[in-house]
Order: sequence, then C-alpha cells, then structure tokens
Amino acid sequence: MATLVVAFASCAKHDFFDENTITGAVGPEAYWEINSSAVKAGGAMGFTAQYYSSVEKIDHSEAWYSISETIDKNVTCSWLSYSEISSVKSMKRVLQYITEYPHLEEYWSDSLHAYTFSGAFPVSGTLAPLTWAQPAEFDSTKMITYFGEDYMQNFKDVVKTKMTYSVYEEQYPKLGFLTDFSPYKDSSYNWNISSDSALAKYYHFPMDTLKGAAVGGKDSIFVKPWVMDTMNYYWEKVPFDALIKNAEGKYDVTYKRNYSLDAELRVYDVVGTYSKTVSKEIIIN
Repeated sequence: MATLVVAFASCAKHDFFDENTITGAVGPEAYWEINSSAVKAGGAMGFTAQYYSSVEKIDHSEAWYSISETIDKNVTCSWLSYSEISSVKSMKRVLQYITEYPHLEEYWSDSLHAYTFSGAFPVSGTLAPLTWAQPAEFDSTKMITYFGEDYMQNFKDVVKTKMTYSVYEEQYPKLGFLTDFSPYKDSSYNWNISSDSALAKYYHFPMDTLKGAAVGGKDSIFVKPWVMDTMNYYWEKVPFDALIKNAEGKYDVTYKRNYSLDAELRVYDVVGTYSKTVSKEIIIN
C-alpha cells in the first residue's frame, strides 16, 4: 500500500507546498498551475507542473479529481410576494484517478532545479450545465422532472394559506371564475387608518359572529362558511402555472444544474510513495 506523504525540502527555494504536512516516508515535492478556473464540458484542462525528489527517483504522475453538483431552484408566485429558493451542492463522485503522465528526464530544468512539463486532463461532455429559466411556455413534464412529482401541489397548498380577500378578488375573475365578485364583497371602516371615510374604508369577505355563549364566553368573528366554500371550490380549479405566470407572460420558475471539479496532481516515486499538489476547483461550463 502506497503511503501518502508531504515533506518539506531544506531549501525554501524548492518548497512548493503549503504548510500542511502528512508525516511518513518522504515523497516528491510537487506544484502545479492550471490554465483556467473554468473548462467546457467535453474539453480538456491544461496545466503546468513542477516536481522533484530528494530521496527516490520519480516514476510518473497522475491527475485525480472529484465531481460536485450544484442545483439552484427558484419558484415565485406572481399573485403574492412569495418565493421558494434553494441551492444544494453535493458530491456526485469521490476523488478518482483520471489519467497518467510518464516521467521523462528531458523534463529537467536547470533554471528551476526541478522537472517541469505541460499536460492536460479530459472533462466528460455529460457534465454540461443545464438551465431552465423563466420559460415562455410552461412544461409540466420538466417541472416534475426537476422539482419532483409532488412539488406543484405542495407549492399550491402553501400559497393557499397566504391568500387574502384582495388576491381572490383580483385573480379569480382573470381566470374566468366569479366574474361578478359582489356577492363575496363586504366593507368596513378602519378609523385607525384615517378620519377620512374614503381612506378608512376597506373591503373584505362577508363576516359573521358567533356569540360568546357558543364559543366559551368570547365572541368570534369569521368569514361566512358559504363564502369560503366557494373560494375553496374554485381553488381546486386553479392551475399551478397560473400562480407563477408573471406580468411579462413568462413563468417564474428557474432550475439550474452545474458541475465543478476538485482536481489535484499526484507525483509518484519508484517505490510508490507520492505527494500531491494543492487541489484546484474548476467550474464546468
């Protein structure tokens, strides 16, 4: 079994590593720079490496990387100031070997007092980012695929708990429900707002009162049941996409899936001891 090691050279000039060290057998010193912080899916990431060993001869080097997936979701109800937003990053593949690079004596640089070479490692085309954002046409199949089978109903259930008289009055007629809303309309005055009756007047559902004897000694004011029965009846007919259609005629739903790599270079000596470079995060676009 090879032992993972990092050792400091006595000369600071050749010390490529940060301060972290794993004790054990002394392995090569290694350092690299990647060509960019981003790479296209299906492409290759180029790099330049430097390494040397003060103990054993170098045998070869290897590129390794892990893959992380980030999924961003955003759904906004245009009827209300309500959004559901999430961003989840998870590891999709643990650190794995990708490709190997042979060691050649011709890589030696007298000026650097180290071996140096340029290489590249491949990035799978299956890791391309995916975006479905504010579509002009709603697609329930994509909604289920990206958000889950129960998401639309659950979202609708939450929105219902936030509905108010004014939203019902505004939205139901737009959907062709209750084009005459007057039977569901009542008014009162709130003199705490203004002494001007025009400003103090506000509209609400018709209310009823249960006297205290029926409710434990305290009067209870509530919306008349037949009113809410009607609101609930039509609520079942409200399509999910109507809740998220914005003023521009687009649908306020966004799903983005992106991948990134956490890559490192490992340099092995002839007895199997290796050291690794500082890892590099690479965004796939």
